[in-house]
Amino acid sequence: MNLRTIDSAQDLMTNDNNETDSLKIAFNNYFEALKSLKRLGVVPNSKDFTSQLGEWLVSTLFDGEKAISGIQKDWDVNVNGKLFQVKTHAKASTTSARWTSIKYRPNATIDELVIIVFSAEYKLKEYYSVPWPDALEHIRQNESGHVIYWDHLGNYKKILDSLPKQNIVSVFR
Repeated sequence: MNLRTIDSAQDLMTNDNNETDSLKIAFNNYFEALKSLKRLGVVPNSKDFTSQLGEWLVSTLFDGEKAISGIQKDWDVNVNGKLFQVKTHAKASTTSARWTSIKYRPNATIDELVIIVFSAEYKLKEYYSVPWPDALEHIRQNESGHVIYWDHLGNYKKILDSLPKQNIVSVFR
């Protein structure tokens, strides 16, 4: 019985070492990928990957310029003078929430609200593009604050195959 306890303790240590090694490798790969994405101009920092990915995607698809500051008031991407507010989500398949939190001012300097929905594995699932005046009509108050429900935006949901630069879109398919 004592020998069996030692074996299981050694097995436990081996499993812990394997898990630790796997974690080290996974984190190293992630940090290296972040460095590469920074060099490529996709993300300026490591703060909020999902939001930055959405902003990069919109700026790339439409040849726009991302706001210089991460706390730019109102808009995130400028496409030839048209100002986009971009909201991005990476949702697990078990998540039933289908809304975006909106902090806004009715007179905000925004022309278009874009909502991008990725799966938890960053596969592009949904893309909405809503003129700001129309978005204002759909914003509701709930326990989380002001939100916009995606199910109310059917007229603004884009067919993914209709988005420009399908070579870029294909990265997330």
